[in-house]
This record gives sequence, structure tokens and C-alpha cells, in this order.
Amino acid sequence: MLQIPILDWSLGDLMLFFQNDWNLAWVLILSGGLTAIWLLENITDPIPLLGTIFDGLVAIGTFLGFFVGILDLFVGYVVYSVAPEAIWVSIALIVMGFSLVMRVLTKFPLAFLFALAIAVFGAATIYGVLEPYTTLPGIGTYIEMAISVKGLLVIGFVIFCVVYLLGGLLIKLIELVGKVFASTPVSIIIGLAAIAIGVIVLVNPAILSLAWPPP
Repeated sequence: MLQIPILDWSLGDLMLFFQNDWNLAWVLILSGGLTAIWLLENITDPIPLLGTIFDGLVAIGTFLGFFVGILDLFVGYVVYSVAPEAIWVSIALIVMGFSLVMRVLTKFPLAFLFALAIAVFGAATIYGVLEPYTTLPGIGTYIEMAISVKGLLVIGFVIFCVVYLLGGLLIKLIELVGKVFASTPVSIIIGLAAIAIGVIVLVNPAILSLAWPPP
């Protein structure tokens, strides 16, 4: 059977993996290239074959970038928590991760998705809390009705409405900021900056005050 060691790692193992100049630098460089890929797309547009290839790469990179963006946010947290002096490295990773994630999320109604996620989580939590009490005399019957499929749908709908109404303004603000960071010019600047920082990490990390704690 195929074994993938990384799947057996703990969170600590994963964090330790990125406490390494080489691994960190390539996360910055490769993620930066994915963020700035629109630059190459624009340059190669006049060339028929290359233009078509890079159009396809941008389409693939947009959705692949969502998962890479989550990784960037995680690595940015690792750098900030372990080597806080290298604040610019953390900022580059977090901003780039936000840009990549929002490139996908801005295509969807964020307020709706956020409210739906909270409603599902809330209904599942209520079920988990109340389920052990269904056998109680007297109120057990009512609890069982509340956590039935029909009852949870009603609870979820109420949570959804409340969160959608109260969180709508905040989500709209996040969506607006996300569209700015996911725009082509800003993404290209962020990507090129990340590549530059990645090269510095490879060549001379001391410039960025990057120093890992001893193992």
C-alpha cells in the first residue's frame, strides 16, 4: 500500500518542517509565482500558443491557489510565532495567502457561505450537546423533537438568518478588501515581492532578521 509520510505528521511536525530557510524560501517563491502568473499571461497574450497555455495555467492556478493560499497563511503564522523578528516575511506570506484565497472566494457570495457554515456548525453543536439528554423523563421527548432532522433544519434556518443579517456588513467589507487584494495589478505586485523575499531568504536570511530557534 502506498504510504504518504506527511499524512502521519502531527501539527508540530508540520510547523517544524517550515522552520527551515530552504523550505520557507521555496514556499515564498513558488507561491509568489502563482500569485504573479497574470503578468506572464499578459506578456504572452500576443503569442498564440503561449497565450493559450498561460490562459489555462491561470485558470488552474486560480483554484489551486486557494489551497496554496491556506498553506501560505499557515506558514505565515509559523514564522510569526517562532521567529517574530522576521515580521516582513510573515506579512508577505499572510498577504499573499489572503490574496490567493480571496481570488476564489470573491467569486462566491461570501455572506451566504459564511452564514450557511455557521448555521451548519451551530445545528451540529446543538445536536451534540442535547443528544445525551433525550432519555430524561419529561423533557426528553421535547429534546428529541428539537434535534430531529426537522427541528435541526428550523434551528439552522434561524441561525442562518440571524448571522446573515448581523454579519452581512462585515462580510461585505471583507469581500471588498478581498477584491482589491485579488485584483490583477495588486496580485502581481504581491507575487513579485514574495519571490524577492524568498530569494533573500535563500541567499542571506539575516537581512530579514530571520533566525530559527535551536532544535
